[in-house]
Parts: sequence; structure tokens; C-alpha cells
Amino acid sequence: MEMKKPRLAMIATYPKMAAMFTDMAEEMGIYATNAYASFNDAVRIGRDMENDVDAFISRGGTGMLLKSQMNKPVINVPITPFDVLRGLQELEGSDVSEVAFIHAEKIGNLRDVEEMTGIKIHEYFFNKREDIMDAVYEIKNRHIGVVIGGRVGAKYAEQYGMRGIEISAGEDSLRRAIMEALHILELNEIERLKSARVRAAFDSISEGIIVADADGDITVMNERAEDVLRRKEIQPDYFDQIKNEVFRELRSGKTGEQSRIITVGKERLAITYKRIETDGTFEGGLATFENVSKIQKLETKIRSELHKKGFVAKYRFTDIVGSSAGMKEVCRKASLYATSNSNILIEGESGTGKELIAQSIHSASSRADGPFVAVNCAAIPANLLESELFGYEGGAFTGASKEGKQGLFEMAHGGTLFLDEIGELPLELQSRILRVLQEREVMRIGGNRIIPIDIRILSATNRNLRQMVEDKTFRVDLYYRLNVFNVEIPPLRNRKEDILPLLRHFLNELDFSQSDENTRKLCQKMMFYDWPGNIRELQNVAERIAVLSEMIDFDLLDDSGSSQMITDILGLVENKKRSSYGLTYSLDNGLKGAVSDIEKQIINDLLEEFGNDQDAVAEKLKIGRTTLWRKAKGDTSEQ
Repeated sequence: MEMKKPRLAMIATYPKMAAMFTDMAEEMGIYATNAYASFNDAVRIGRDMENDVDAFISRGGTGMLLKSQMNKPVINVPITPFDVLRGLQELEGSDVSEVAFIHAEKIGNLRDVEEMTGIKIHEYFFNKREDIMDAVYEIKNRHIGVVIGGRVGAKYAEQYGMRGIEISAGEDSLRRAIMEALHILELNEIERLKSARVRAAFDSISEGIIVADADGDITVMNERAEDVLRRKEIQPDYFDQIKNEVFRELRSGKTGEQSRIITVGKERLAITYKRIETDGTFEGGLATFENVSKIQKLETKIRSELHKKGFVAKYRFTDIVGSSAGMKEVCRKASLYATSNSNILIEGESGTGKELIAQSIHSASSRADGPFVAVNCAAIPANLLESELFGYEGGAFTGASKEGKQGLFEMAHGGTLFLDEIGELPLELQSRILRVLQEREVMRIGGNRIIPIDIRILSATNRNLRQMVEDKTFRVDLYYRLNVFNVEIPPLRNRKEDILPLLRHFLNELDFSQSDENTRKLCQKMMFYDWPGNIRELQNVAERIAVLSEMIDFDLLDDSGSSQMITDILGLVENKKRSSYGLTYSLDNGLKGAVSDIEKQIINDLLEEFGNDQDAVAEKLKIGRTTLWRKAKGDTSEQ
């Protein structure tokens, strides 16, 4: 940083000091001027010079007086024990055993000087010229024959018939004072430039910013705030409201950020203010304000853009249906985790509502106004998932858009990225995602620049990630990055008390009206079922009830012969076995062909019940996804 050339002024109390200062300033390349004066004369001269210099250098009582009167820095040239010792050398060979020392600032190690010289030193301190006269008079009455000190003290001593020895600061002391002055000016210049930058940023903010002291009086404001206060028609009204309404609450001890809307003239302003404290003591308040209509327009635009992209969380914890102890515990833990910015892993079987919990966490967090970006890692082919997550530069690969594309990590900036089915991530992509979580920055495919991001990761899986870590199909370091907090959603079979409220909720959404008693009877008959598809399967059943309502005789639900009716609704029989009712097959291709027909029907029925969730169906049938795909097509070949 290039500093301007400093301008120093010496107000010396004796000619030799002025000469030393001139020589040193010339040697150091400093703009320098000096004067020869003391006490009030020095203050008068200093005021005449103040506009043309950056700092003053002086010594003793004169320097202390200048410090209290000047607006520019004043650096005192100190008297050291060595300077005192040098003054006492003039008494060498005499029989003097004690002296009086008149000075403005306390000097250490004088006892060492006494031991070296054998002379007792009596100290007298002064703040003004009159103090020196009083000290000399007392010294005279104590019959101390020698006075050491500054020019004025030595002069008064001689007038009273005593010996006066003038002590001057040495070259080292003066040089240190000059270096200290230069250091202070350098720091002041750095602070001035920093303040200028802060002020420029402060004034560029479109919001009005006001800082007030403990009495509510405004001490600092930016240009936007000044613009409001300059308006004659609203100035008194606005000022009074800021002082009397806002800061009254701050003085009362309310902590944290407070907000309100006030009307000032023709403007409605949204004001946010907070208390300023130092060690628990109220020091004032900070208020920011913005025109309400501008905030509303901006909010509308942001929400519109987010809705266009679908990056908005639709659900909150209040939308979660279920009163079981398991779900209450899930919601309690998730609500606590929402207050943190740490990553959360949500575990649970397919259809238990993992995304509902993820959206609720986002809505309850400090990122609620930011985007909620969800991506199903199993639904996007592995070769495309990388470009979806990281984005790419124009022409990065064949078929890439010329304009390039922003990745989901970038789109989630300031909000939450929800990685559903995280267990399906390929290993090579896991390492890239780990780096994003560690560095909080991404690089697009084909790009050469780092893009910083501020996101929170919520992830979900219905797979056993711990087992995958042991099997080395999931990175252990990524697992622990994602699993800072853990939410495990219990399956519906473990919280059957939630079936009735959930069924009512789904039927209401379908505008299907049925008595609570009939719904309760139906639920009682469903309690035997283990609900492998969980809440998603229950939602499908609710749709069947709504469609088949005319075929259901609810009066028969109390009879033991009602199992076939429940079978028709659930598509399953009791005892968790599949019914052969409705299955058709042909023996034209022998037993193998008939078995293939039945397998195909079973798989297609299950796919319908599980919402086309191939993983859930494969797990239910205890076969692999490839086998499931082959049998669903009716392929009878052996693999």
C-alpha cells in the first residue's frame, strides 16, 4: 500500500532538540517543521500549525498539555534513566548527596541510578507551569541545593539560588518517538482507507441503516437513511418513531432481532432492529429499513422463480399425519436437527415418507427462504447424474448445450440439496461429492473455475449404508460426512396406530366422505397386514376404497366372512400369502410357460401396489433387479 509522505512537527522545549529533529527528519525523508516553545505558547503555536501537519512531537509537560489540546496525534519524547544519569555526571567530583528531580512522567529504574551514583533522588511531578514553581519553592525550604529537570525547572531553581541542571532527551529517545509517530500515522492511514471502503459499501446498500446510542440519538447512517431524513415532510415523524418506538423496546432489555412495520409520510417501511451491548451493558441499537412494497415485489419474484424451477419445499412438520410414539420421536429429533446447518441422513423403508421429513426439516431451518432441490440418485442414469449435479460448460461434451448448464449443487446455493436414494451413487461419483462437502465448492464439467457454494445436504436411503460401507460399495468417509445427524423413520407395520388417521387423511384428499365408524372398521381389518409398501401402499389402498366404495358392504366388515372383501381392496390375502384368485395361465408352453405367466402377473401387480418401485418389489420377492426385469418381460431363459 503506497502511503502519502508524513508531515511531522516538533515543538521543542530547548534548541538542541529542535536541531536533532531537523537532522533526523532530513535523513528519513520526512516533511518536517519545528518550533521552540513551552506550555501555553506551545499550544498556541500548535494550533496555528495543525492544519498543515499530520502529527506533533514534543516532550515533558509541554507534550502532555499538547496531547490534551490538539486534534492530531501528539507523541511524547521520553526521558530515560540514562538521560538522568547523564545529567548527574555534571555533579561528578562534588560532595552533593541528594538532588530534586522535577518531571512530568514517572521514570522507572531511578533506584538503580541512585545506587550507581550514590546520590539520593527526590521526585516531584507537575502538570502545569505553576506546579513547577510550587515544587522549586518546597525544594528550597528543604535545603536541597540541586534541581534536575526540564528547561523551566532548571531556570526557576537558579532564580531561587539553587543549582539547576537541564536534562535533555537523547537521540535514541527522539528517534524512537519519530518511529512511533510514523507507525501511528501508518495505522491511521490504513484505518482511513478501510473506513472509506466500508463507508462506500455501507452507502451502496439499498436498505437504510441507522445506528443510535443508548439515548436513541442517531450517530451513524448511510446515504439511503440520510435521503429519508432529508425529506422535510416526514423527517420529524420518522425520527420520532425511530427514537421513541424502536429504541424504547431496545432499552427495555429485549434481546435478539425485532421487526415491525411503520408508516412514515407516504411510505410503509419494514424496520429490523437489534440491541448493541458491550459486556452486557446497553450501548445503543442498529436499525435497517426498506420499503415494504419493494420487499413484496422482490419476494414475489423470488418465489415465482423458485416455483418455476420446482425448488420449493411444500411440506412442514405440521403436515405430518401420525400420533404414534415413533413418529413423534422422529419429528422431535428432526425439528432439533433443523436448527443446525449440519448434514442429515434419513433412513427408512421405501414409502415411509423420507422426502416429507426432508422438506419439513428445510422449512423449519434458517434456509427456509432458500431453494429446496431434490434429486433421486436412482432415477437418473449414472452417466448423466454427474452433469446434473455439477453442471457443465458449453460444448464440454457431445450433445452439451452451447450455453452450458448450472448444476444442482449451484441451484441449491443458499438452501438445501436433498439426495434421495443416496445408496445408488456410483463409487466414482461418491468421491467427487465428498470433495464438494469438504471444500464447499464445485467445478463444472469442462470448466476451469471454482464456484463457491453454501448448501446443506439432506440424504435419504432405504438401503443399509453401514453394510454397504463394510462391503466397500459405499465410501466410509462420505458416509460419515452425510451422517452427522441421523433420522430413522419406522415402517408402518411398527406404528399401526397411524393407519386410521392416515387413511382418513388420504380419503379426505380424495374428497371421499365415509363415516368414522366405517373407516375404523376397515382399518381394524387391515391391521393384520404388514404393509411392505408402507404409507405409499396405504395411499394406493385409499384410492381403491374411493373407487370401489359402491362394491363395499361396510355392514359385513364385522362378519368373519369379510376376508374376501378385504382381499379385493388390498390385493392381498391374510397370512401374507398371494391369492391365486384372478391369475390366469396357459399350458401351451408347458409348466415353465405357465409359471412364467403367473410370475409376470405377480410382479406387475406388485409394481402397481408399490408405485412402480422396483427396489421394493425385488426386495419383497427376494430377487435381484435384473431378474425382476427379466421375469416381468416373461423371459423364461435361465440366467
